[in-house]
Amino acid sequence: MNKRITCCIGAVLVLSSVLTACEDKKKPEPKLTDTTVNEDTGDTPVDSGNVREYREYTDDEFRTVEINLSYPDKEPHVEVSCIDISELTFGSRIPICNTEEYIGNYFLDMNLNNENMEYDWSDISNMAVNGIAQSCSMYEGKCYIVVEYPNFIYGRYDFSLYHYDEKSGTNEEIFSWSSKDINEHYCNTPILIENEMFYGIENASESTTKIYAYDMITGDTRTIFEESDFDKSVWFYQDDRCFPAIQLMNKGGEVTDVMYYDSASDSFIGSELKDIGEKSISNNTFNGVNYFLVKPEGKRKLDMVSEYYRVSTSFTSGAIIYADENKFIINNNVYLHMYDLEKMEHYLINATELGNATAYCNGFLFIGCKSTGVGSRVYCMIPELGITYPITENDNYIGLKTIGDKVTFNAYEEYNTSIQPRSGKGGIVLSSNKVNKVYTVTVK
Repeated sequence: MNKRITCCIGAVLVLSSVLTACEDKKKPEPKLTDTTVNEDTGDTPVDSGNVREYREYTDDEFRTVEINLSYPDKEPHVEVSCIDISELTFGSRIPICNTEEYIGNYFLDMNLNNENMEYDWSDISNMAVNGIAQSCSMYEGKCYIVVEYPNFIYGRYDFSLYHYDEKSGTNEEIFSWSSKDINEHYCNTPILIENEMFYGIENASESTTKIYAYDMITGDTRTIFEESDFDKSVWFYQDDRCFPAIQLMNKGGEVTDVMYYDSASDSFIGSELKDIGEKSISNNTFNGVNYFLVKPEGKRKLDMVSEYYRVSTSFTSGAIIYADENKFIINNNVYLHMYDLEKMEHYLINATELGNATAYCNGFLFIGCKSTGVGSRVYCMIPELGITYPITENDNYIGLKTIGDKVTFNAYEEYNTSIQPRSGKGGIVLSSNKVNKVYTVTVK
């Protein structure tokens, strides 16, 4: 969420694992058979003979229903809890770039880009910077906070993970990382997913990038991705669902692949679905089943593919918000599309005025998080009816995502710090989003 001057590479949509498929019609062959328990033994599976049929549909087989939003003056069927972390402090660090050994070389670019400013870098030699809450998430009633210690211009050299207990008021650092080499830094804000924190470390001297997962319960850290090819570079970031993703680039900066984290294999999987000869545009997993939004060769419009069905859609881009065996929801930044395979209806919902981020949980769509700096509310909606409820007051929100059976997001405020030149004219300002609240939503 950092807005300081940095090289950004746009986020892309999600993929988590490779889909098995057959050659004709490029579809998987599900072998789903319902089983029951033998009452005589209590543990013997019995084949009920109920084999699920694979289904294929075209978009014109669905009746299109345009949904108008309504805002009834009633309480929504959700419970919203909020923890305020705005008064917490997280200590300070001296970034390696501020140390006496490196400060002159590190800030050379700043002098070149600001010829009229005269800085005495000795004034900020060994200067410490305060920690800023950048992301916050709840897991089993516990509050976990990613804290960054930002520096000027470029490089990310220090971050921590804190555990805050609201009842006792204790705020404890449970993990920290600091660079010991000016050419080593972490890649983007670490990502919290359930009980794990994902983070990437890049070392330019060794041409290596490693992605790690830290278990907040056990304290264990494991490596889930590593790249050491000098001719490749790796960009680790969070995708539109706020989940881990990777872009691989060649020496010329061209993106050669996009990889998405797959929790089942605990690895990153590429976007080319070689088994079916198609490229995935978006992927998501629900209840252990993988769903893919793919672009068939020679077609502009996308197909939704799973072990249950293949549906040709009416749009050319999008991200999977939710899917099961009888429906799926896609956000293509113009409309929310919900396909109901039982009613054979395609719902078109124009909710762009509510926000840019969407999540689905227990029959409700949650929408909010407008562009940075634009205050808004977060809403919950019954998508097939368009019934919409505001569930927060007007504020700045980020990080809307579904975790298990709950929805979570953060509120933030702008945080600024600056360096002033000796002349007193101009200056350089570091601006960042500082998280001050974490929200958890439970459907009643």
